[in-house]
Amino acid sequence: MKGRTISSLAPALFLLVLSGCGQPEPPPGRPALVIQSRVTFVEADGKTSRAVPAEPLRIWAPTLVGDIYGSPNEGEIVPVPLNKDLTFTMDLNGAGKMLEKGLVPTRFSQKWMAIEPADARVARVLPFVMPADNIGPVGVSEWLDERSGAKLMLAYVDRPARIRGDIVYEGRSLQFDIEAPEAGYFWIQQPEGNGTFRAAPWPDKVVLAVFPGE
Repeated sequence: MKGRTISSLAPALFLLVLSGCGQPEPPPGRPALVIQSRVTFVEADGKTSRAVPAEPLRIWAPTLVGDIYGSPNEGEIVPVPLNKDLTFTMDLNGAGKMLEKGLVPTRFSQKWMAIEPADARVARVLPFVMPADNIGPVGVSEWLDERSGAKLMLAYVDRPARIRGDIVYEGRSLQFDIEAPEAGYFWIQQPEGNGTFRAAPWPDKVVLAVFPGE
């Protein structure tokens, strides 16, 4: 009787195993795309600490698509809960696929900028630190490389691309030579004073610094 029961179950078990084998394994997450960071409040020099607001805070990280300068025009791709000690985690694994649904042709608002190839699509994550119950930012938020103090942008391209351009702005001579060798999220380092905007290696640690509002 037991033999007949096992025999009767064998085809069903075989089909179950076979169907399981047909399911693709989810791609492994990239540790670098998990940004573990914290919010800091600094003076205009980016180094001197200033008082943290007493009110509860939150992070809102919408996206600007089609440009790297301007106001956000797409919503938040991944939520970024802010802990009481001002630490947070932004997990970008899988976020690129969601972001690409909202990408638009690149149309730089700064006409002296260009992207190659012309049909490459670009986006930038624009984080804001706000009161928990309000929509007014508590300052100007910038990503900083914790080790070097350099200002960074978190951007995205849907294919290998290069952003180029140059301008003299407010007495500063600025060049853009940003090369992204593959599709996905990447960091852009901003120069201090005169200099060139370039793609930066993925930093060991970044902080989200809140500068005084303009």
